[in-house]
Amino acid sequence: MKTILDKIEFHYTYLIMAVGLVLTGHFINLIIFTSLILVHEMGHVSASLLFGYKIDKVIIYPYGGITKINKLINTKIEKDLVVAIAGILFQSIYFFLILILSEKAMIREYTFNLFLMYHKSILFFNLLPIIPLDGAKIVNLIISKYLNFNLANNFTVVISLLAVIIFLISNTYQNNYSMIMVLGVLFQNIYKFYKEISFIYNKFLLERYLYNFNYSKIKVIKNKNKMYKNYRHLFVKNGQVLGEKSYLSSIFRKKD
Repeated sequence: MKTILDKIEFHYTYLIMAVGLVLTGHFINLIIFTSLILVHEMGHVSASLLFGYKIDKVIIYPYGGITKINKLINTKIEKDLVVAIAGILFQSIYFFLILILSEKAMIREYTFNLFLMYHKSILFFNLLPIIPLDGAKIVNLIISKYLNFNLANNFTVVISLLAVIIFLISNTYQNNYSMIMVLGVLFQNIYKFYKEISFIYNKFLLERYLYNFNYSKIKVIKNKNKMYKNYRHLFVKNGQVLGEKSYLSSIFRKKD
């Protein structure tokens, strides 16, 4: 039986960065940086397991990590927000523990200053609204409370691209080889998400057809492209009002 440790994978870009740090004598930097990423991802893992989600893998990148969660798309927004924020929470708790040890002179000042620098850097970077970072997930979930699911995903792509452009213009981080690799991975993930929007939406609809979700709020809409997360829907079609199951049943039976 696989444990969480067995599901941790190190992306080749992380390995390139790690070799570079070791060869240049920055081994302590690598340990601090990696420990922060792992603690951050364990936050997402812990919250996911709390809600009964399955963890497929945890991938470690130069800028952070990505926890691949196997769950239904139609899980409640509030639960998904907890999972998205849990990484930030765990990393912050880790920081305060290191701060206490530093104040008790159990950690050297130089080491603590390195830790503080990486903590701020990783925290800030992960809060950027760029797919697949935590910031983009949080923004997407908040938008999903007010816009339909399909529109929220498209808006997230636009916001991600704008954030990358602003990030490049601001030159917050130096454009070294590590940052070039990071930006390449980010663009790859944004493009992949954009290409999969239709597939994701079809899966969203299929889940609604196959499973029963208990949402208290109801929205009246005209077609399937306007469906929301956290809502049940009534469809107005040819002057008739159809329930969600009946409407989706007519669509998927036609496909059969």
